[in-house]
Amino acid sequence: MDRKTLYWAVLVLFLVLSIGRLAVHLSRDDYEGATVWIALLIVIAICVVTVMVVLGRARGLAAHVEKRRPGARVVPAFGTAETVDQARAAGASARKMMPMGGSPVALAVLGDVIEVWVGREAEPRWVVRRTPGGVRAASGTYGTRDVRAVLLSDGSAGVTVVPAYRPLRAMGGGATDDVDRALVELGAPA
Repeated sequence: MDRKTLYWAVLVLFLVLSIGRLAVHLSRDDYEGATVWIALLIVIAICVVTVMVVLGRARGLAAHVEKRRPGARVVPAFGTAETVDQARAAGASARKMMPMGGSPVALAVLGDVIEVWVGREAEPRWVVRRTPGGVRAASGTYGTRDVRAVLLSDGSAGVTVVPAYRPLRAMGGGATDDVDRALVELGAPA
């Protein structure tokens, strides 16, 4: 069984058990216990919907960039806290970018430049020129912790991202092998 199937199976099992537990509380006139289970279910539903929306946006952004730049290698990613500062330093807008990281980003590799896309805009937010030694593994601030990330820099513009070939794992900061894959795709020396 793959992880996605296991995730959904556990989620459905938890939902069924929670509804059963809720029914038991209500049948015993334990409204306080029922209230706790209802609150728990609401919190879990909000978390599941939020995760699904973010994952959908990450996948949708990569698909959007692939349509706008046919033939380009596209690296799906999430921005880091550093990404916001790097956007501003490059003269780009940081609108709709979360200051603590986590905003869906896509990098389009085109010849001698790498375009940084945020949202489903018609053009990239900014461009980083490909230079020798300009792509490397680095640390990026993602939420409240430092995670392994990719740094692209040409001396005047840069971007730090957490690659998200597997967005759910990247959201949790656990996609370290995605960093290695992105380094290869972005042209880092082996």
